[in-house]
Amino acid sequence: MKNFAITTTATAMLLAGTTLATAQETTLTYSSWFPPSHSLNTALAEWIENVEEATDGRVTVEYLPATVGAVRDQFDVAVDGLADIVLILPGYTPGRFPIMEMGELPLLVPTDQATVAPVFNRVYDDQLAQYEPFKGTHVLTVFASAPTSVTTTEGNAVTSMEDFEGLKFRAPSTTASAVIDAVGAVAVQKPVTEIYELASTGVVDGTFFSLGPIISWKTQDIFKEITMMPGGMGQSVIALLMNQDRWDSLSAEDQEAIASVSGPELAGIIGRVWQEDEDNAEAQLEEIGGFTYHDVSDEFFNNFTEAMAPVEADWIARAKEAGVEDPQALLDAFRAELSAAND
Repeated sequence: MKNFAITTTATAMLLAGTTLATAQETTLTYSSWFPPSHSLNTALAEWIENVEEATDGRVTVEYLPATVGAVRDQFDVAVDGLADIVLILPGYTPGRFPIMEMGELPLLVPTDQATVAPVFNRVYDDQLAQYEPFKGTHVLTVFASAPTSVTTTEGNAVTSMEDFEGLKFRAPSTTASAVIDAVGAVAVQKPVTEIYELASTGVVDGTFFSLGPIISWKTQDIFKEITMMPGGMGQSVIALLMNQDRWDSLSAEDQEAIASVSGPELAGIIGRVWQEDEDNAEAQLEEIGGFTYHDVSDEFFNNFTEAMAPVEADWIARAKEAGVEDPQALLDAFRAELSAAND
């Protein structure tokens, strides 16, 4: 009887231990909407491996078979727990994240290097996080894309301000819409997931793309004219967010482990992968051929810079309304960080 009692106790302890170990294993769901070939999926695949390694396999991330909800609704998907992890573009929801739109302004990046991701992440952590723009979710990382160029269909080259007149551009964000309006073009605010249909059917004449997305969104046979504005036409601010309750359900050990490979670490990966994607895309476009790259004259650049002054002033006003004490100082600091990153 005594031996039976010991065996029973040992078995109970073993089962309890097994149950505890099983309970600690967590699969997080990710609602993806970028194409498989996009550099963000390459970077996130690396991050997912890092999460599994950092948590000793206790936490895994699983791609859902289809995007949950519309692209513009991904923040609410995360808040409501319809998926555990989402990527959102704040610019897709006008007026909801005004402070974050600083990273979308044109003429910020002094070279063609895709260093905006880690720099914007630092600025977010140091200056913007205090305003809690993504309240209701846990922020895994925030970053900005590579600076964009003017990409248009053949015969619609943009080499002066006058060339913008009447052209229809797909606007990736609220800020991009303001830029398009300021140059006299027509803004068509649609998500990037619709760009192939919009461009192939003539609904738009162009968009603002860096080189990588021309390939990943399969528009290399449509956008044949590329005007690379010094400083860029703008960027997309992007955030990787997690449902707050799901984050809170993780053990402190796993939270610490995930945090160690997220934030600036992940933004650095994204910046590196994005730059590699830009370099590879440039080589692919050269191999495909048929593209015309247009220089920007001093006159064109000066006129464009003048036209962007109201766009920047509008952001400063809206950021101040949203609670930023000195938006101009914040923007100046961001520019200084970008400049230093390219020295």
